Amino acid sequence: MAEVRVAKSAGFCYGVERAVKLAEETAREKGGCAMLGSIIHNVHVVAELEALGARQVDSVEEVRPGETVIIRSHGERKEVFDRLGSVCVNATCPNVLRIQQLVAQADREGRIPLIIGEPRHPEVMGVASWSDRSVIFPGPEELEKWLLQEPSRQSLSLTAVAQTTCIRTIWETSKEILKKLCTNAKIFDTICSATHRRQLEAAELAAQADVMVVVGDRKSANTKHLAEICRKACPVVYQIEQAGELTTGFLSGCTMAGLTAGASTPAGIIKEVYTTMSEEIKNMEPQEE
Repeated sequence: MAEVRVAKSAGFCYGVERAVKLAEETAREKGGCAMLGSIIHNVHVVAELEALGARQVDSVEEVRPGETVIIRSHGERKEVFDRLGSVCVNATCPNVLRIQQLVAQADREGRIPLIIGEPRHPEVMGVASWSDRSVIFPGPEELEKWLLQEPSRQSLSLTAVAQTTCIRTIWETSKEILKKLCTNAKIFDTICSATHRRQLEAAELAAQADVMVVVGDRKSANTKHLAEICRKACPVVYQIEQAGELTTGFLSGCTMAGLTAGASTPAGIIKEVYTTMSEEIKNMEPQEE
């Protein structure tokens, strides 16, 4: 009989849970507030917060006079904090805050911060803003090219960090390049431990499954990375936002289906997907007999 296995760490991580709680508390205490950007990458959670009075704005210009502003879990650019001052509640994930502080420290020490991550991701853009010297690399290939283009860069004072949701193999390869080529590089492991654990579990589950379902918002970097990891080990991978996207027969011929979810996926949505998968398996049983 076919079965569905769920990754233990699927769903909200500490940073996301903290950000959502801060937004809920602020909306209730202040009778409303403004969320600058998506507080987390999940449209369902954002909609629930808006119902409590936490409206989403896309820029500082949209904030009303005297309105309290929630800074999203991915963090923000330094200039945004400078403009908002004391009217903001900082819901930045503590792991992201640490990277911002490392980049700011590197700047004070006259070092060049190197950031391995997605250049247009809000977390990376925010982290990079804490130093005018920041350089962002999507992966090890771009990093190596930059170091070899001008060999003098290899002796510069460098500080290397990674986006919290960076795929571990991308970061490890980047570290090896830095260790091999550079003479004065400080390297900080900044991948979130919850992210790493989630990625390991997804890889292990995908290696055993005929079908993997990865649940999370399409804008979520960690969800996208989970799907990429699963595709390396499992022949069929569905990346979805909610149960309604799964079609009848998607588990046809499957003996073991795996389910994991990104760090911004609420437990309720994971439960709905699990129920849909379980019902699909029940519907397959008579056909197998």
